[in-house]
Amino acid sequence: MYRTTIGIAGGSASGKTTLADALAARLEAVIIRTDDYYRPLDHLPFEERCRVNFDDPEAIDHELLQQHIELLRAGRAIDAPRYDFTKHTRSPRRHKVLPRKTVMIEGIFSLCYSPIREICDVSIFVDTGEEECLRRRLDRDVRERGRDEKEVMARFRNQVTPMFYRYVQPIRDLADVVVSGEVDTDLNVAAVLNFIDDRISVPA
Repeated sequence: MYRTTIGIAGGSASGKTTLADALAARLEAVIIRTDDYYRPLDHLPFEERCRVNFDDPEAIDHELLQQHIELLRAGRAIDAPRYDFTKHTRSPRRHKVLPRKTVMIEGIFSLCYSPIREICDVSIFVDTGEEECLRRRLDRDVRERGRDEKEVMARFRNQVTPMFYRYVQPIRDLADVVVSGEVDTDLNVAAVLNFIDDRISVPA
């Protein structure tokens, strides 16, 4: 069975996850989140892990990510990693992911690696203003990941933003569909589904 593959990229806290979850519910999709594929840092003390540049595409184990995508596309289950953001390393727990009719890759760097981008039938970029992304990231990282507000703001200004413009923003021009992360999600879902209907036939 052929499996449609969709990649969703965009800046940190741009609304990628919200869009992916909404699309998955409509397309019978399994979601692979690139955040789970950060390289393990168990060999480093916690203080050193905190200084790692997680906004460089090489921070992601994209070789394993591609391997897992290919397995799902071939109809095979995977044991996907989980990342523990409170400890800045990969969790010892893994979770089984079963293949479905659509494979969706969601994450900041999901379209940065050409071998992965080239196997996507549809590529989507979620475009959201910098200040709105910062507001959302502050809320998420302080509430869910135990971060200090000053640390979050400093990392966003000094690392997240410059790396976004270096590696992620250029992907916008390569995407099939560009949506705003600041409008109603239903509008974005409709835009993506309309594009898919015009371009490819998603298995019913």
